[in-house]
Amino acid sequence: MTRRILVVEDDFYIREAVRELLEDEGHTVDCAENGAQGLAMLEGMQPLPDVILLDLMMPVKDGFQFRSEQRADDRFADIPVVVMSADPQLDSRKDLLEARAYLRKPVDMDQLLDAAAA
Repeated sequence: MTRRILVVEDDFYIREAVRELLEDEGHTVDCAENGAQGLAMLEGMQPLPDVILLDLMMPVKDGFQFRSEQRADDRFADIPVVVMSADPQLDSRKDLLEARAYLRKPVDMDQLLDAAAA
């Protein structure tokens, strides 16, 4: 099934690799460089994304801030999130995020495709 996916990732090379992989699988992909840009993009997106792939450690607005604001906005709260992070404290911080899935960087691309398509 083709999905619309928002990738919120500050690392250019990771962001572009994920975009290319997902587009090669037939998905429509939008990308943001940080949480602030990601939230601004959500404001103007129609249709909304089916899933958000979210990095945690980013400048301007990190993934925790993004997720908090996303969940607080009724328009976006139900969009599932897949966290992609190298945060060594990820396991102890999962409750703050309430994400569909958690992928450790470096992300296994098969796991990424499975999580994005679920």
